[in-house]
Amino acid sequence: MVTRYIYIILAFMFSLNAFSQTDSTSKMEPQTSPKQERVRDTTGQWSFFGTSTIATNQSQFSNWQQGGINSISITTGLNLNLGFTNQTINWQSVMDMNYGLSLQGNTVNWYKNDDRVSISTKIGLKARKSWFYTIITSCSTQFQAGYNSIDDQIAGIPASNFFAPATFISSIGIDFNPSPKLSAFIGPISSKNIFVNNQKLANLGVGGIPPAETDPVTGEIKNAARTMSEMGGYVKVQFNEPRVIKNVAVRSTFEFFNNYLRNPTRIDVNIQNDIILTLNEYVSTTITLNVKYDDDVIIDDGSGRKGPRIQFMEVLGVGLSINLGKM
Repeated sequence: MVTRYIYIILAFMFSLNAFSQTDSTSKMEPQTSPKQERVRDTTGQWSFFGTSTIATNQSQFSNWQQGGINSISITTGLNLNLGFTNQTINWQSVMDMNYGLSLQGNTVNWYKNDDRVSISTKIGLKARKSWFYTIITSCSTQFQAGYNSIDDQIAGIPASNFFAPATFISSIGIDFNPSPKLSAFIGPISSKNIFVNNQKLANLGVGGIPPAETDPVTGEIKNAARTMSEMGGYVKVQFNEPRVIKNVAVRSTFEFFNNYLRNPTRIDVNIQNDIILTLNEYVSTTITLNVKYDDDVIIDDGSGRKGPRIQFMEVLGVGLSINLGKM
Protein backbone atom coordinates (compact mmCIF):
# COMPACT_ATOMS: atom_id res chain seq x y z
CA MET A 1 0.00 0.00 0.00
CA VAL A 2 2.77 2.43 0.92
CA THR A 3 4.70 1.61 -2.26
CA ARG A 4 1.61 2.38 -4.31
CA TYR A 5 1.31 5.82 -2.69
CA ILE A 6 4.95 6.57 -3.46
CA TYR A 7 4.49 5.60 -7.13
CA ILE A 8 1.39 7.80 -7.41
CA ILE A 9 3.18 10.83 -5.92
CA LEU A 10 6.24 10.35 -8.13
CA ALA A 11 4.02 10.06 -11.19
CA PHE A 12 2.34 13.34 -10.22
CA MET A 13 5.72 15.08 -9.90
CA PHE A 14 6.89 13.91 -13.34
CA SER A 15 3.57 14.82 -14.93
CA LEU A 16 3.92 18.33 -13.45
CA ASN A 17 7.25 18.72 -15.22
CA ALA A 18 5.80 17.42 -18.50
CA PHE A 19 2.91 19.86 -18.22
CA SER A 20 5.27 22.77 -17.59
CA GLN A 21 7.24 21.93 -20.73
CA THR A 22 4.08 21.69 -22.83
CA ASP A 23 2.71 24.89 -21.40
CA SER A 24 5.89 26.84 -22.05
CA THR A 25 6.17 25.67 -25.68
CA SER A 26 2.54 26.42 -26.43
CA LYS A 27 2.96 30.14 -25.70
CA MET A 28 4.03 32.47 -28.52
CA GLU A 29 7.47 33.80 -27.63
CA PRO A 30 9.79 35.88 -29.77
CA GLN A 31 12.59 33.89 -31.36
CA THR A 32 16.08 34.56 -30.04
CA SER A 33 19.30 33.77 -31.77
CA PRO A 34 21.90 31.47 -30.16
CA LYS A 35 24.05 34.54 -29.50
CA GLN A 36 21.21 36.29 -27.65
CA GLU A 37 20.56 33.10 -25.64
CA ARG A 38 24.14 33.00 -24.41
CA VAL A 39 24.02 36.49 -22.88
CA ARG A 40 20.99 35.88 -20.63
CA ASP A 41 21.59 36.66 -16.97
CA THR A 42 22.31 33.47 -15.01
CA THR A 43 24.26 35.02 -12.14
CA GLY A 44 21.33 34.80 -9.73
CA GLN A 45 20.53 36.83 -6.64
CA TRP A 46 21.55 36.40 -3.01
CA SER A 47 19.25 37.25 -0.11
CA PHE A 48 19.99 37.58 3.60
CA PHE A 49 17.77 38.63 6.49
CA GLY A 50 17.22 37.80 10.12
CA THR A 51 16.44 39.00 13.62
CA SER A 52 18.44 39.12 16.85
CA THR A 53 16.60 39.56 20.15
CA ILE A 54 17.40 39.78 23.85
CA ALA A 55 14.69 40.10 26.46
CA THR A 56 14.59 40.33 30.25
CA ASN A 57 12.00 39.97 32.99
CA GLN A 58 12.56 40.91 36.63
CA SER A 59 10.52 41.05 39.84
CA GLN A 60 11.62 42.21 43.32
CA PHE A 61 9.75 41.99 46.64
CA SER A 62 10.59 43.48 50.04
CA ASN A 63 8.21 43.33 53.04
CA TRP A 64 5.41 42.61 50.56
CA GLN A 65 2.38 41.45 52.56
CA GLN A 66 0.89 39.31 49.76
CA GLY A 67 4.19 37.49 49.34
CA GLY A 68 6.29 36.77 46.26
CA ILE A 69 9.59 35.32 45.07
CA ASN A 70 12.32 37.50 43.61
CA SER A 71 13.20 36.46 40.08
CA ILE A 72 15.06 37.52 36.98
CA SER A 73 15.19 35.92 33.54
CA ILE A 74 17.07 36.54 30.33
CA THR A 75 16.21 35.08 26.93
CA THR A 76 18.04 35.48 23.62
CA GLY A 77 17.16 34.52 20.07
CA LEU A 78 18.80 34.57 16.67
CA ASN A 79 17.09 33.87 13.35
CA LEU A 80 19.15 33.93 10.14
CA ASN A 81 18.01 33.28 6.56
CA LEU A 82 20.39 32.95 3.60
CA GLY A 83 19.30 32.20 0.05
CA PHE A 84 20.38 32.13 -3.58
CA THR A 85 18.08 32.08 -6.60
CA ASN A 86 18.62 32.13 -10.35
CA GLN A 87 16.64 30.94 -13.37
CA THR A 88 16.88 27.24 -12.47
CA ILE A 89 18.12 26.86 -8.88
CA ASN A 90 16.68 27.89 -5.52
CA TRP A 91 18.82 27.39 -2.40
CA GLN A 92 17.79 28.51 1.08
CA SER A 93 19.16 27.93 4.57
CA VAL A 94 17.61 28.87 7.91
CA MET A 95 19.14 28.84 11.39
CA ASP A 96 17.15 29.37 14.59
CA MET A 97 18.82 29.52 18.00
CA ASN A 98 17.10 30.37 21.29
CA TYR A 99 18.42 30.25 24.83
CA GLY A 100 17.17 31.53 28.17
CA LEU A 101 18.03 31.40 31.88
CA SER A 102 16.16 32.32 35.05
CA LEU A 103 17.16 32.96 38.69
CA GLN A 104 14.57 32.56 41.43
CA GLY A 105 14.54 33.37 45.12
CA ASN A 106 17.78 33.36 47.05
CA THR A 107 19.38 30.56 45.06
CA VAL A 108 22.65 31.09 43.21
CA ASN A 109 21.88 28.57 40.47
CA TRP A 110 20.48 29.68 37.13
CA TYR A 111 17.83 27.45 35.58
CA LYS A 112 17.21 27.04 31.87
CA ASN A 113 13.82 28.20 30.56
CA ASP A 114 14.46 28.03 26.80
CA ASP A 115 16.92 26.02 24.70
CA ARG A 116 16.40 25.31 20.99
CA VAL A 117 18.74 24.91 18.03
CA SER A 118 17.47 24.26 14.52
CA ILE A 119 19.34 24.35 11.21
CA SER A 120 17.84 23.47 7.83
CA THR A 121 18.90 23.81 4.22
CA LYS A 122 17.28 22.97 0.90
CA ILE A 123 18.17 23.15 -2.76
CA GLY A 124 15.65 22.98 -5.56
CA LEU A 125 15.64 22.66 -9.35
CA LYS A 126 12.85 24.63 -11.02
CA ALA A 127 9.98 22.57 -12.42
CA ARG A 128 7.67 25.43 -13.42
CA LYS A 129 7.11 28.96 -12.15
CA SER A 130 7.27 28.71 -8.32
CA TRP A 131 7.55 24.90 -8.15
CA PHE A 132 10.91 23.19 -7.50
CA TYR A 133 12.11 19.60 -7.29
CA THR A 134 13.79 19.85 -3.88
CA ILE A 135 16.10 18.06 -1.47
CA ILE A 136 15.82 19.24 2.13
CA THR A 137 17.74 18.33 5.27
CA SER A 138 17.48 19.62 8.83
CA CYS A 139 18.89 19.09 12.31
CA SER A 140 17.43 20.11 15.65
CA THR A 141 18.87 19.76 19.15
CA GLN A 142 19.73 21.94 22.17
CA PHE A 143 22.75 23.64 23.75
CA GLN A 144 22.95 22.03 27.18
CA ALA A 145 21.31 19.69 29.69
CA GLY A 146 17.61 20.11 30.44
CA TYR A 147 15.78 19.06 33.61
CA ASN A 148 12.17 18.27 34.44
CA SER A 149 12.34 20.12 37.76
CA ILE A 150 14.61 22.21 39.99
CA ASP A 151 15.05 19.18 42.27
CA ASP A 152 16.30 17.12 39.31
CA GLN A 153 18.81 19.84 38.42
CA ILE A 154 20.12 19.98 41.99
CA ALA A 155 20.41 16.17 42.01
CA GLY A 156 22.06 16.16 38.58
CA ILE A 157 19.39 14.05 36.82
CA PRO A 158 19.03 15.46 33.28
CA ALA A 159 16.12 14.71 30.98
CA SER A 160 18.08 15.70 27.85
CA ASN A 161 21.41 17.18 26.76
CA PHE A 162 23.33 18.46 23.75
CA PHE A 163 22.76 16.00 20.89
CA ALA A 164 20.73 13.90 23.30
CA PRO A 165 18.51 13.83 21.42
CA ALA A 166 19.30 15.26 18.00
CA THR A 167 16.79 14.84 15.18
CA PHE A 168 17.90 14.68 11.54
CA ILE A 169 15.35 14.79 8.71
CA SER A 170 16.19 14.34 5.02
CA SER A 171 13.58 14.41 2.28
CA ILE A 172 13.13 14.47 -1.50
CA GLY A 173 10.01 16.08 -2.91
CA ILE A 174 8.53 19.19 -4.43
CA ASP A 175 8.48 22.70 -2.99
CA PHE A 176 6.15 25.61 -3.69
CA ASN A 177 8.33 28.67 -3.10
CA PRO A 178 6.92 31.86 -4.66
CA SER A 179 9.01 34.18 -2.45
CA PRO A 180 11.41 34.12 0.54
CA LYS A 181 8.36 34.67 2.74
CA LEU A 182 6.59 31.37 1.93
CA SER A 183 7.65 27.78 1.36
CA ALA A 184 5.41 24.69 1.25
CA PHE A 185 7.32 21.43 0.85
CA ILE A 186 5.93 17.91 0.34
CA GLY A 187 8.41 15.02 0.50
CA PRO A 188 7.06 11.51 -0.16
CA ILE A 189 10.53 9.97 0.23
CA SER A 190 11.89 10.96 3.65
CA SER A 191 13.92 9.67 6.56
CA LYS A 192 13.85 10.72 10.20
CA ASN A 193 16.85 9.76 12.32
CA ILE A 194 17.16 10.19 16.09
CA PHE A 195 20.60 10.20 17.70
CA VAL A 196 21.29 10.26 21.46
CA ASN A 197 24.88 11.10 22.38
CA ASN A 198 24.52 9.80 25.93
CA GLN A 199 24.04 6.11 26.64
CA LYS A 200 22.35 6.65 30.03
CA LEU A 201 19.70 8.88 28.45
CA ALA A 202 19.37 6.52 25.47
CA ASN A 203 18.70 3.62 27.86
CA LEU A 204 15.77 5.63 29.26
CA GLY A 205 14.25 6.09 25.79
CA VAL A 206 14.98 9.80 25.37
CA GLY A 207 13.91 11.15 21.98
CA GLY A 208 11.69 8.15 21.26
CA ILE A 209 14.48 5.57 21.03
CA PRO A 210 13.32 2.17 22.36
CA PRO A 211 14.47 2.01 26.00
CA ALA A 212 17.01 -0.60 27.05
CA GLU A 213 15.96 -3.70 28.98
CA THR A 214 17.46 -4.70 32.33
CA ASP A 215 17.84 -8.35 33.31
CA PRO A 216 15.97 -8.74 36.63
CA VAL A 217 18.47 -11.34 37.87
CA THR A 218 21.88 -10.14 36.74
CA GLY A 219 21.07 -6.45 36.28
CA GLU A 220 22.67 -6.58 32.83
CA ILE A 221 21.46 -3.97 30.36
CA LYS A 222 20.27 -5.47 27.06
CA ASN A 223 19.15 -4.07 23.70
CA ALA A 224 20.78 -0.70 24.40
CA ALA A 225 20.54 1.57 21.35
CA ARG A 226 21.56 5.15 20.63
CA THR A 227 19.92 5.67 17.24
CA MET A 228 16.55 5.13 15.60
CA SER A 229 15.55 5.54 11.94
CA GLU A 230 12.15 5.92 10.31
CA MET A 231 11.02 6.08 6.69
CA GLY A 232 7.97 8.05 5.70
CA GLY A 233 6.48 11.23 4.28
CA TYR A 234 7.36 14.75 5.36
CA VAL A 235 5.59 18.09 5.02
CA LYS A 236 7.13 21.42 6.00
CA VAL A 237 5.50 24.84 5.64
CA GLN A 238 7.39 28.03 6.51
CA PHE A 239 5.92 31.51 6.64
CA ASN A 240 7.92 34.64 7.43
CA GLU A 241 6.05 37.93 7.18
CA PRO A 242 7.75 40.99 8.70
CA ARG A 243 4.58 43.06 8.48
CA VAL A 244 1.31 41.17 8.91
CA ILE A 245 -0.18 44.38 10.18
CA LYS A 246 1.57 47.56 11.31
CA ASN A 247 4.36 46.77 13.81
CA VAL A 248 3.52 43.04 13.95
CA ALA A 249 5.69 40.31 12.40
CA VAL A 250 5.09 36.55 12.30
CA ARG A 251 7.46 33.60 11.79
CA SER A 252 5.77 30.22 11.56
CA THR A 253 6.99 26.69 10.88
CA PHE A 254 4.71 23.66 10.52
CA GLU A 255 6.30 20.20 10.29
CA PHE A 256 4.53 16.84 9.88
CA PHE A 257 6.14 13.40 9.57
CA ASN A 258 4.31 10.16 8.85
CA ASN A 259 6.03 6.81 9.42
CA TYR A 260 5.03 4.50 6.55
CA LEU A 261 6.08 1.30 8.31
CA ARG A 262 4.81 1.71 11.88
CA ASN A 263 1.59 3.35 13.03
CA PRO A 264 1.05 5.22 9.71
CA THR A 265 -2.15 6.79 11.04
CA ARG A 266 -0.24 8.65 13.77
CA ILE A 267 1.60 11.75 12.60
CA ASP A 268 4.50 13.49 14.35
CA VAL A 269 3.79 17.23 14.64
CA ASN A 270 6.03 20.20 15.37
CA ILE A 271 4.49 23.69 15.16
CA GLN A 272 6.34 26.85 16.14
CA ASN A 273 5.03 30.41 15.96
CA ASP A 274 6.96 33.56 16.80
CA ILE A 275 4.89 36.74 17.06
CA ILE A 276 6.93 39.95 17.26
CA LEU A 277 5.26 43.22 18.28
CA THR A 278 7.56 46.16 17.54
CA LEU A 279 7.28 49.11 19.92
CA ASN A 280 9.94 51.20 18.17
CA GLU A 281 13.00 50.63 16.01
CA TYR A 282 14.83 48.59 18.64
CA VAL A 283 12.34 47.54 21.34
CA SER A 284 9.85 44.72 20.79
CA THR A 285 7.76 42.06 22.50
CA THR A 286 8.23 38.46 21.34
CA ILE A 287 5.78 35.64 21.98
CA THR A 288 6.93 32.11 21.13
CA LEU A 289 4.46 29.21 21.01
CA ASN A 290 5.73 25.69 20.34
CA VAL A 291 3.52 22.58 20.13
CA LYS A 292 4.90 19.07 19.56
CA TYR A 293 3.55 15.55 19.35
CA ASP A 294 5.64 12.43 18.72
CA ASP A 295 4.07 9.00 19.13
CA ASP A 296 7.47 7.51 20.02
CA VAL A 297 8.25 9.93 22.87
CA ILE A 298 6.94 8.54 26.17
CA ILE A 299 6.22 11.12 28.88
CA ASP A 300 5.34 10.57 32.55
CA ASP A 301 2.49 12.87 33.59
CA GLY A 302 3.69 12.86 37.22
CA SER A 303 1.12 10.37 38.49
CA GLY A 304 2.82 7.25 37.12
CA ARG A 305 0.93 7.17 33.82
CA LYS A 306 3.24 7.08 30.81
CA GLY A 307 2.53 7.57 27.14
CA PRO A 308 2.83 9.94 24.19
CA ARG A 309 1.45 13.40 24.99
CA ILE A 310 1.05 16.83 23.44
CA GLN A 311 4.03 18.97 24.42
CA PHE A 312 3.59 22.72 24.78
CA MET A 313 6.01 25.59 25.44
CA GLU A 314 5.38 29.34 25.65
CA VAL A 315 7.93 32.13 26.10
CA LEU A 316 7.10 35.83 26.44
CA GLY A 317 9.76 38.51 26.54
CA VAL A 318 10.19 42.27 26.13
CA GLY A 319 13.54 43.64 25.07
CA LEU A 320 15.94 44.64 22.35
CA SER A 321 15.33 43.53 18.75
CA ILE A 322 17.66 44.17 15.80
CA ASN A 323 16.77 43.38 12.21
CA LEU A 324 19.60 41.97 10.11
CA GLY A 325 19.64 42.38 6.36
CA LYS A 326 16.50 42.87 4.32
CA MET A 327 13.96 40.41 2.96
